[in-house]
Amino acid sequence: MAESSSNQASSMHLNTREGYQIKWRTMKLEEGHLTVQVENPVDFVSLTRRDCDVTSYLRYKDLLGYFTMLDGPTYENLVRYF
Repeated sequence: MAESSSNQASSMHLNTREGYQIKWRTMKLEEGHLTVQVENPVDFVSLTRRDCDVTSYLRYKDLLGYFTMLDGPTYENLVRYF
């Protein structure tokens, strides 16, 4: 029994030169049909008042600058283009 399983393992061809076929899935959309959802900024003051102070955690992880960047303007036409 062990002999038959070892023969199967040695007869496997791992490098068969057959790769995966990538099949592209595309959709035709017009630029005007896309809706960009603009999120609201995080209100850290309100969270602190509700006993959910996450600023010290975000400061420790050095993520406060990231949230400041997210509060910037959103260019909807540019987002639709990309």
